[in-house]
This record gives sequence, C-alpha cells and structure tokens, in this order.
Amino acid sequence: MLHKTLMRCCALLALMPCAAIAQDRIIMQNGDIITGNISLITDEEILIEPSYADEYAIDIAEVATVEVEEFFEIEFQDESEVQARLAVDDLGQQVLLTENGDSRPITLADLSEAAEPEPYFDWSLKADFNGAYNSGNTDSESTMLFADGSVKWGDHRHRADFTLRNEEVNNEKTQEQTLINYGYSWLFNKPWFLGGGFSYERDPIRDLEYRYTASALLGRDIFDDSSKYLGISIGPGYQRQELGDETKGGGVGIWNLRYEHALLDWMDFFHTQSFTWQFYGNENQIYKTNTGLNFDLISDLYMNVSLRYDYETEPAEGRDNEDSTLAFGVGYKF
Repeated sequence: MLHKTLMRCCALLALMPCAAIAQDRIIMQNGDIITGNISLITDEEILIEPSYADEYAIDIAEVATVEVEEFFEIEFQDESEVQARLAVDDLGQQVLLTENGDSRPITLADLSEAAEPEPYFDWSLKADFNGAYNSGNTDSESTMLFADGSVKWGDHRHRADFTLRNEEVNNEKTQEQTLINYGYSWLFNKPWFLGGGFSYERDPIRDLEYRYTASALLGRDIFDDSSKYLGISIGPGYQRQELGDETKGGGVGIWNLRYEHALLDWMDFFHTQSFTWQFYGNENQIYKTNTGLNFDLISDLYMNVSLRYDYETEPAEGRDNEDSTLAFGVGYKF
C-alpha cells in the first residue's frame, strides 16, 4: 500500500512541471501550430521563441489566431490601449480577455502592437575596453574604458556612464579625459517624462581642469519596445568650469538624444548625443556624440566598434575645436 502511494506521488510530481510550463500558441492559416514564448506582436509580424530554436519572426498575414498565457499591453489601430490576453473561443475565433474577465471578439488586423508588460524592476550593466599599442619608429599607447548601467523601478529610471580615455605618443600624453554622466527620469505620463542630470568632465590636455553640469529636463520616449529605443530630452541647467586660466559659471541649455536598435539577433546599434549651450562667458557650444555597433561573440561577451566625436565652438586658447576617437574592443554584459 505504501509502495503504491509513493508511486502515485512520484507520478504527480513528475507531471507538475509539465502542467506549470504554459506556452503561447500560434495557429497558422494552413493549420500548422507553433508553440513557444511570444514577446511582441505588431501589425506586420509576431516574434516567438520556441523551446527548440532562437526567437524568430512570423508574418502576421499568415496567422489565423494567437493565444498568449500572460496579459499583454495592447495598443489598437485607433490608439486606444488595454492590458489583456489574446485567446481563442470555443468556435475557434480570436477574442480578447480583459483583466476583469470580460471577453470580446477582435481580429489581428485591429492590433497596432501587443507586447509583454515591462518588469517593475529591471537593471543592466555593461563594460567595454578598447586598446591599441604600437612600437618602433613611433611608440604609442591608447586605452579607453567605458561602463554603462541603468536601473528601472516602476516609472522611475536611473542611468549612468563612465568614460576614461588615455593616449600617449613617444612618452607624451596626448589624451587624458574623464567623463561621468548620470540621469534620472520619471514617466509621469507615458511616453513623457521629467528628470534631471549631472555630469563631470576633466581633460587636462584640452586645458579643462573640471566642468560640472546640473540640469532639469523634460523628455519623451519616441520608441520603446523590445527591439529599439529612442528618447529625447531638453531643459535648463547650471554649469561651472575651469578652462584655461579662467573659472566661470552660469546658465546653460541642454538637449540630449539616445537611440538603441537591435538590428539583428547578434548585432546592436547605438547612438547618443548631447548639445550644451553656455549662456555665460563666450557662449561656448559643446557637442558630443558616441556612435557604434556591438557584435555578440560568446554568451554575454561582445565585440564593439565606436566613434566618439567632441566639438566646442570656443575651446581653450591654442587648442583644437574637435576631438574624435575611433575605437575597437571587447565588452561584457552583466
């Protein structure tokens, strides 16, 4: 008797994981059934990751019905939004199930986008290292360390990055830059956000002993989905710097842009830029960009190529207006 009871318990335990693993389902127009995890539905395609392969796209015109096990954030063609599940009724028709249990028939053509809800808490961190060494007629050494991290807590987002650039040619320093940026944003009325920022920069080669900037910003997320992000912000700020032999401070105007796009499963594009207009002194205008590609190698290890470009209309006396760095290196995502 005890032996039979143990056998039954073992059988139930073995079945429990199978019952717990619920999968989304796509029924094609030709009757084929595809199961897996659906992450995004647009008016053109559905992204699904089956258990036996990487995520891929399916042409939505070839799809008859879709079933998802989780509640998605759904936007319709008329720009109305709801959090609901896509399901199929007893007659095999596509329906929408809301959180309060209501059901209504829809067609996939009604959808503009349906995506998994963002986690309440999320974080990311990555670090890049770029270096070049030459010896012979010219001895040179160039290194750049870049780290970028973000934390999301509900509608509150924090982002920071750190850059350390050094270059030496024939034992003479030709570049020595330290740059730290921090930004905070609050999605008070999605996609609009309020926030603020702080930055510190030092570059003795350009006679910049220090430059502190604090700002208040208003911004908007233009795109924000599983494959791409584009956000812009603008606002006033205060800045203080020691450039050359002069120490000055005053009001500034700031404009920022950040764009990230997963072009392929193994390749990501990124571009950030900032423009600062000093409303004091000689009204220097400062423009900074960082553009590049990340290529996945193994697991969370990637190769990267980036182009950094800095430009100032009024640099220190005897210094160039622009400074650019083309870098190749490796990075790691934590």
